[in-house]
Amino acid sequence: MKAEGWFANGIQGRHVLAMLAVFFGVMFAVNGLLVYYAVDTFSGGDRPDPYRSGLRYNDTIGESARQAALGWQTEVSYDDTRGRMTLRFADKSKTPIVDLDLRGVLGRPATDREDQEVVFEHIANGVYAADVQLSSGSWVLAAIAHDGQGGEPVYRLKRRLYVADKS
Repeated sequence: MKAEGWFANGIQGRHVLAMLAVFFGVMFAVNGLLVYYAVDTFSGGDRPDPYRSGLRYNDTIGESARQAALGWQTEVSYDDTRGRMTLRFADKSKTPIVDLDLRGVLGRPATDREDQEVVFEHIANGVYAADVQLSSGSWVLAAIAHDGQGGEPVYRLKRRLYVADKS
């Protein structure tokens, strides 16, 4: 009986070379595809213009120092049964802070596809609320508080929240 085909004489050098070429070819193709989609879907920046933000970095440090000097305490909570996000603001002496114009953006950490603008209303002494519907998972709230007269922001808040699965 005569054996015919690729492996008629056993595995030879050309067979090993072909298998290695196919293996590494598939590996490079898959890695290239993964790199392409990783770079294409996320730019790496969390600001629309990181260059200009870098130019005014000293201003950002100054704003952060002024905010830290205020000593405000904040508490963020989300009630998924009512679909309501609540923010509490108090100063150093735990006195509620009223008369803020509070707006923000609520979105996922790694994408802007589910971003939604949120406007908070003052509902109680130092308590601000907004009705939002959030699905389960990780969320980031970036809010800016202005004093009642508008003008420059007096406080910036960035918090990560986790909404538990409802099932």
